[in-house]
Amino acid sequence: MKNEYQVIVGNIGTVYNGHDKVIARETFQEYKEQSQTRGMRASGESVVLLMNGEVEKEYFPKNNEDNS
Repeated sequence: MKNEYQVIVGNIGTVYNGHDKVIARETFQEYKEQSQTRGMRASGESVVLLMNGEVEKEYFPKNNEDNS
């Protein structure tokens, strides 16, 4: 049985759902960088990587002052 990966971004929802660990990790990193960059759709949002429904990696911005 293959592992299932999901990447979920706070204000967007699921941005990746599949079996490729490399793509899942790349997608997580891409949205983490977007979260850290002002003016991006994912700016200031949490990013979570799940493997088989369990948290493998998560990113929460230090503050959301720019999102008010």
